[in-house]
Amino acid sequence: MKFLLYLALVRSLLVHGRASWGNVDWDVIIFTQQWPITSCINHLAHNPKASCNLFPNMTSWTVHGIWPTKLGTIGPNYCNKSWDFQESEILNIEPYLIKYWGNIFGEDSRTSLWSHEWKKHGTCAAQLPSLNSEKKYFEKGLEWVTQYDYVAVLGQHKIYPDDVQTYTREAIFAAVKDMFGVDPSIDCIYNKKTKQHELSQIKLCFDRSLHLVDCDGIIGGNEAKVLGNCPHKGITYPASVR
Repeated sequence: MKFLLYLALVRSLLVHGRASWGNVDWDVIIFTQQWPITSCINHLAHNPKASCNLFPNMTSWTVHGIWPTKLGTIGPNYCNKSWDFQESEILNIEPYLIKYWGNIFGEDSRTSLWSHEWKKHGTCAAQLPSLNSEKKYFEKGLEWVTQYDYVAVLGQHKIYPDDVQTYTREAIFAAVKDMFGVDPSIDCIYNKKTKQHELSQIKLCFDRSLHLVDCDGIIGGNEAKVLGNCPHKGITYPASVR
């Protein structure tokens, strides 16, 4: 009987992916939020026949992902390929995920972003007890996206969405650092049509205890302690998909 119970336990672990985990090596978690309007503009620029899911209630920055990362490298990724995404695990929080962690690409399925993020990054984050299930992983994203509200943070520094006004990289960096006390990383996307650098993503980093830390050491531009790939000036924070 004990042997049969043992086999059942092993089977359960394999089904849920935990038994094939291994020792995944990473230093920080990068919490990445994206500005949905910039993401949509960039998506349509690459495929004019595409569409975007910019829901009326999507008035904030949204989660792109929670990414365990080894400093100086990208990844690890796909830490447990046997631990597949199960929508049933997050059904009760889907309305919040649609608003705060929604799939912006209109031609993709509703769950495509969640499935991708869980399989690529969530299975690595699951090494931590506080993130060791789909529900915990996605709930943490919902917690952080409301706690680290970039619309409010940037607005307090008079940085607002505007299709004409431009801002400096240092001003955006300072707004986030002044509020949270750590070095963020700020990314832009170059719009070939408008010849403008558009604010795209803002990243905060956490240690393995989920305490905020500087993003110094993650892959990306690093000039004069300002992390990310944005230029010094001329950054737009788009207000609309033109």
